[in-house]
Amino acid sequence: MNYNIFISIDGRQYVPGGKDLKFWGLMIKLKRFLFFLVLVLGTILNLFINQGNGSLNPNSQKQNLADILKKCSQYCERLAQSSLFFVCEEKIEERIFRFQYYWWGKYRYLSENPQKIDKNTCLYDYQLIKKGNKIKERRILLEENGKKKNEKNAELKTKRFFSRRPIFGPVGLLSKDSQELYDYNILKEDTLEGRKVFILETKPKTKMKNRPSYGKIWIDQEDSSVLIIETEEKSLVGYDILSKEAAKQGLSPSLKATHYYYTKEKGLRFPSKTVFEEAYSGATIRGKWKKSSTIITYDNYRFFTVEVKIK
Repeated sequence: MNYNIFISIDGRQYVPGGKDLKFWGLMIKLKRFLFFLVLVLGTILNLFINQGNGSLNPNSQKQNLADILKKCSQYCERLAQSSLFFVCEEKIEERIFRFQYYWWGKYRYLSENPQKIDKNTCLYDYQLIKKGNKIKERRILLEENGKKKNEKNAELKTKRFFSRRPIFGPVGLLSKDSQELYDYNILKEDTLEGRKVFILETKPKTKMKNRPSYGKIWIDQEDSSVLIIETEEKSLVGYDILSKEAAKQGLSPSLKATHYYYTKEKGLRFPSKTVFEEAYSGATIRGKWKKSSTIITYDNYRFFTVEVKIK
């Protein structure tokens, strides 16, 4: 019985034999060598690119980290000791996705497009007053799902997530006291909003309640203010209940919160946007199921008092 050896190159088939077989054997070896060469060159090129993008070597990280954290704690001290009185517009855009899924074998597959999206939008006049250790937040509901309102002392009408006092987010991660609870690492240097920044990674030294389990922080190199905080939110109030409910369906929640601080006044940064992303994964689901998205935008600031006092 005759057996032919087929080698496919560029979609064509060849039936080598004798000298042809030897030739194609050499071609296969050459192909493997070229693949290995490209792999090595790609690795070397990637190292150069990372270096160009601002990745720091270990010695530089160790040298800079202590100085960065010291300056960040000083910024947090100024923020914590400040006197504030400001008003801004707070817009909430909430989307909750309802998917249809089907079974194929032992896996569940979500339909490509959600069958239904629940939308919720609110516009508030948001006021924050801080004097000493006393902080007051007040809201006037101006609009709800396209309808004009004038509801004073209104509560936040979100269905999934909300944020309180986001301006003080940096204090919870970078203040002098907080730094005793976390380990930090410099990931790299970068540019954001025209500013040179350090990107720090933070992890808690031990498991803690009501504090982020993992985070990334974008820090302005010039004044050590915080531009972005991105955290995994296992610390959210109500996460345990959410996790237990999801476990009944064989799912695990994945929550991420990203806080942007692009508005600046008298050396302090104020929130410009907060984004909550809620997704689920599980042993019987292919990929991740995006459950909801909540975007809170802060705009049209009016500053009445921004005073920094350091004790």
